[in-house]
Amino acid sequence: MTQLRGPARTPNIPPNRDQPGHQQRTRADRLTVAAAISLLLISALHTAAFALHPWWGAWVAGPFRTEQLPLDAAVQFWGLPGGFVVPGVLLALLILRAGRNGRTVPVYVGAVLGVWALSCVWVVGPSGFLLLLVPAVLLLSASIRARRRGERQDDPRTQTAS
Repeated sequence: MTQLRGPARTPNIPPNRDQPGHQQRTRADRLTVAAAISLLLISALHTAAFALHPWWGAWVAGPFRTEQLPLDAAVQFWGLPGGFVVPGVLLALLILRAGRNGRTVPVYVGAVLGVWALSCVWVVGPSGFLLLLVPAVLLLSASIRARRRGERQDDPRTQTAS
């Protein structure tokens, strides 16, 4: 059974910029990469802010399965290991890959991230959720720039990999 794969890449050899079909990095690509890096930084800051507390031992022991922990332990759990850090890092890595491959992500990614951040700010007030507006705006800007240039954001057939 044959599997379809993309073109083979040689990671250590830079692309020849004079070749036909090679596309220079665009502003939209850079904005997409910047959004991914900012989301990774936000995840790291979130981890640093919640990493030092006394509940790690209790969580590793597994009492959530058998007994009621204090409210503070539950809140801290949902703030770090059960929170958005792991999905945030995964999303950032996917966005980073798209940007490095010369693509942007669909406009709804930035829009949903921004609406979620604003909704959380509405509920809890000014907080770290305001930082999520940075990657949201960068992603929206990248999507708008790509559309103006006539590029399809999620269609790899219309773009060349870098």
